Amino acid sequence: MGLVISLVVYVSPALDFGNVRRTVSSHSSAGVPGSGGDGYTFMQVTEDGQPVTWECEALIEVQVNPQGAPEGYADLIADAVAQVDEVSGFGFELIGETDDREFTGRGRGPVLIGWADETEVPELAGPTAGLGGASYVIGPGGGARSVGGMVVLDTEQRGGWLGGLDDETVLVHELIHVLGLGHSADPSQLMAAENSGQDELGEGDLAGLAALDEAACG
Repeated sequence: MGLVISLVVYVSPALDFGNVRRTVSSHSSAGVPGSGGDGYTFMQVTEDGQPVTWECEALIEVQVNPQGAPEGYADLIADAVAQVDEVSGFGFELIGETDDREFTGRGRGPVLIGWADETEVPELAGPTAGLGGASYVIGPGGGARSVGGMVVLDTEQRGGWLGGLDDETVLVHELIHVLGLGHSADPSQLMAAENSGQDELGEGDLAGLAALDEAACG
């Protein structure tokens, strides 16, 4: 059995993207079928098939709600953020702590990282270790960009998962969802939906991150 790691994208009707044509609500757990390339998918794509991600070389602000967090959570987050920053064309900037617990329905603003259980976030029911995704808007020309997001880890499935999967690995997985990658059908990739022990990014994961960077800056 593998550990199921789910993702959700949330949007807010209050977002704007210049002269906004529309906002989009999506609740996907696998990425867009047929999107991406060998070993990766995109969480969302525009009408012309381009992945939805952040602006070129975006510095993505992050706030942390420490309620329910494990001991040493600050180092855990710093290490996970450093891993993702190193392999992507984007960067996360930790800007402090917050009492905000609006994990669903998030709009524009800092990405929220926190801990909860299925009572507070029903999508954490079962073997789900965490949720992550981005808020995004679509402009009048059909282009889209991410403008906010969240990561929430399950307090009832902390550490010691099958194959030695730990909190940092789950957090890296969810932060990459925030950047725009969906789940991989290749079980050897860190972005696979079911994790049975892989704790490092695979070739497909890295190719997907490069594709996001190219979409943002190309």
